[in-house]
Amino acid sequence: MLFVTTATGGRIKYINPMNGHGPFRFKPEHSGDNIIVITMDMVPPEFYLDIHGKFKPDTPNIDQLKNQGIFFSNAYSTSPLCSPSRASYLTGRYSYITTNSERAHDGHEIHLRDSDIIYPEYLKASGYHTRHIGKSHTGTHKFMDAFGENDSPWNRWSPPWYDEDRYISFLNQKGFSRFSFKKEIFGKDLTGTGRGNSYGGWIGDQNGRPFPPDATYPAFLVQQAAECVAARKGKNKPLYLQLDFFGPHQPFAIPAGMDKREREIRNRLKLPESYLKLSDKKFNAPWPEPRVYRMYRKNWGLYDKNALEDYTTAQILQFEILDTMLGKFFTTLKEEDLFDDSWIFLFADHGEMNGELALVDKGAFLNPRVIQTPLIVKPPSGSHTNTGIGLPETPSVIRTPVSLLDIAPAILEIAGISHDERTDGVSLFNTINGKKRPENKPVLCEIWSHVIPNPAAALIFEHGEGNRKRKYMFTFNATDDIDELYVLDWKVPFINLFADKACRNIVEYAVSKMGEIFKHDERWKGYFSFIALQYPEIIKGGKTDRQKFL
Repeated sequence: MLFVTTATGGRIKYINPMNGHGPFRFKPEHSGDNIIVITMDMVPPEFYLDIHGKFKPDTPNIDQLKNQGIFFSNAYSTSPLCSPSRASYLTGRYSYITTNSERAHDGHEIHLRDSDIIYPEYLKASGYHTRHIGKSHTGTHKFMDAFGENDSPWNRWSPPWYDEDRYISFLNQKGFSRFSFKKEIFGKDLTGTGRGNSYGGWIGDQNGRPFPPDATYPAFLVQQAAECVAARKGKNKPLYLQLDFFGPHQPFAIPAGMDKREREIRNRLKLPESYLKLSDKKFNAPWPEPRVYRMYRKNWGLYDKNALEDYTTAQILQFEILDTMLGKFFTTLKEEDLFDDSWIFLFADHGEMNGELALVDKGAFLNPRVIQTPLIVKPPSGSHTNTGIGLPETPSVIRTPVSLLDIAPAILEIAGISHDERTDGVSLFNTINGKKRPENKPVLCEIWSHVIPNPAAALIFEHGEGNRKRKYMFTFNATDDIDELYVLDWKVPFINLFADKACRNIVEYAVSKMGEIFKHDERWKGYFSFIALQYPEIIKGGKTDRQKFL
C-alpha cells in the first residue's frame, strides 16, 4: 500500500482505502499499546464516590483498578440516555441522536449514520485487532464496521437474557434454562394503586438447584470476552477489546448465595432524605421543581418504601456481581500477559437517581445524578507503554471536569492517530497534564425525550474565586419555567439553587455563558433562540433578526 508522509508527521491512511473514506494520520512509532475499554450501564455516584451517609458497595476489583490508575472524580456524560451517550463518546462529538430507539418519535435519528466514524474504526485500520462484547444501542452496522462480522452487538436497552440464543445455550450447558424470579420488584401503576413496572429481582431455583452467580448474564459476557482474548489471531498485533456490560441497569437478576450480603446491606441501608421528605408530603414536592420530575415519579411508581429498599438493595448486589465478574476478566488478562501491558478504561454511559427525589433509573431530565459517571484510566505498568505520554504517578485523582467526549481523542493519542474530523472532546491527557480546556469545547449535555419529551440542555462550569470557586451544573429546561442550578459537590446538600436569590449572579453567569456557546455553534442555534427569548435581559444579540431574514 502506498503511504504519504505529511508535513506534520505520520503516514496518511484511510478507513476504506478503496474509496478514500476516513483519512487519518498514523505514527506507528507511537502506537502498539493494547487498549481495553469496559463500560457499565447506569451507575449512581455513591457507588464510586465517598458520599457521607451513602452506602458504598464492596468492589475490590474496581478499587484495584482505581488504585493503579487515574480516577476522574468529575466526569460527565453528554446525555442521561444510553444511545445518545454512546453515540457521543464513540464519535467524540455531540450527537444528533437525542433519544433511545425504543422511545423515539418518527423522524428522530436513533442510529449512527454510515458516514459517521467511531474511533475503533481508526484503530482497526491502523492494524489493531478489534473485538467487542455486549451492548451497542447505536445501531449494529457501525459495530460491524469497527469489529468485523464476528461481532454480535445487541441494539436495545433491555437485557437480552429474554431471547439471546447464545445466553440460553450458555445456561443449558450449565444445566439451566430461562430463569424466572422467586421475588420480583414492582412499582405502582399510574393510579398509584395497582402493580406497575417490573424491576427484576431475585432468581428462583430450577429443579431444586440454586441459580449460581457464574450463570448470570455478566458471567456470560466475561466468558465471551475471555474467549475473544484467547482466540485472537496474530497475538503480536495490538489488541483493542471493548466489553459493554448491561449492569447494574435494572431489571436486576440476583442469583443465589448472596443472602448474607443482602442482610448486611439492608441493615446499613438508608433511604435518601429527599425521598423521605417527599414521602411525608404524599410525594408533592415542598420545593419548586420542573414538572418532569413529577411525571417520572408516576412512571417509576416507587411510592412504597419497601419497594425502594428492595430496588436499592438489588442494585448494590447487582453492582457487586459485576465487580466479581470484572475480577474474573482481570484474571484472564493477567494469564494472557495483558493486564500489565494494557491501557484499561472503565466508565459508565450515565448515572442513576437511585431513590433521590423519589426517582430511580434516569429520565428526560438533566440532573447531576444522571449525568455524572465514573471514569478510571489504568496505564500500562512501568515501561510497557510505547506512547511516551506524560503521566502523573499513579494512583491519581483528577478533579477537573471532563466529558466522556474526551475518551476518543485520548485513545487515538495512545494509538498514534490523528484526523481532521470535527471533534468536541479534548484528550484526557491534556487535562491530566494541567492544560486548560478550550473555551470552544465546553462540557455540555442534552436530553430530548425518553418516557416523556422534555428538551433541555445543561452546562458544567466553574464560578467564583479562590476558596469560593466551585463547580456547578446549570440546566435550561426549554419547556418549563423552572430551570436548575446545582453545586457539583456531594458534601453539600443536593438541592436546586435556581430560585435562591444568593445564587442569582451564578445563574446569570451560566445563562450568559450558555448563550455565547449556543450562539456560535450552528448545532445549538435552536437552543439559542429559546434561551434568548427566556432571558433577553441577559443574552446579548438575541433580540435582532429572530426570523432569520438576513
